[in-house]
Amino acid sequence: MGKYKIADLNVFIENGGMKTEQRGKKYLYDYDGEPDIKLRQNKENFPKWYKSHLEKRGYSEKKFSIDDYIHGLYNTGFSYKILEHNGCVLHSSAIAVDGNAYLFSAHSGTGKSTHTSLWLDHFKDRALIINDDKPCIREINGELYVYGTPWSGKNDLSTNDKFKLKGITFICRSYNNWIRQATKSEAVSLFLTQSYKPTDKEHMELLLNMIDKIFNKVKVYKLGCNISNEAAKLSYTTMSMG
Repeated sequence: MGKYKIADLNVFIENGGMKTEQRGKKYLYDYDGEPDIKLRQNKENFPKWYKSHLEKRGYSEKKFSIDDYIHGLYNTGFSYKILEHNGCVLHSSAIAVDGNAYLFSAHSGTGKSTHTSLWLDHFKDRALIINDDKPCIREINGELYVYGTPWSGKNDLSTNDKFKLKGITFICRSYNNWIRQATKSEAVSLFLTQSYKPTDKEHMELLLNMIDKIFNKVKVYKLGCNISNEAAKLSYTTMSMG
């Protein structure tokens, strides 16, 4: 059980498990009054849900623990509730350079974290990882900001801070490095593929509205890249120009 400040919102998490407690330490915040987002589940249901999840995904307990499952369960809950606060969560690696945020999204294993590591190597102290798996995007007073969250990938790379969103890129592997602006239909499709998709109409409309706001305020790109420094230089030069 804990009180947190995540994406400038007061968040209450009950029965979040050891992994959530550990990764949430930098987000602890002892606020007064009711939280903006309340996440709670009956922990008696966890073993049953966990077993069903393992069977459905073909996972083993050794590879995917019940604590991993609980941590992911609360990520889903946060991804759902943040839609009610002009926000969304995008499966991506988010990096800040010179105070601006750049997001790189792709299917797991494609190389989004590898690409942002190239940025770290290239920009050194000018860059830091905001979140390496589930950053949050929120619109506040007409501006889009990227926040770190406790759901931070296998290496737990996360920063409890916010940065103005400069651009989003969806990555695919390529022998040659290239980048182009995505069409709106491409951007919506790619965004939905890498986002939590609610099953109810109300929250799905909130997600689609948020995607529309993002597309209208920042450029969205498609990037084909290898693991060379030239790939990082190309993506930064293009995205930083806006």
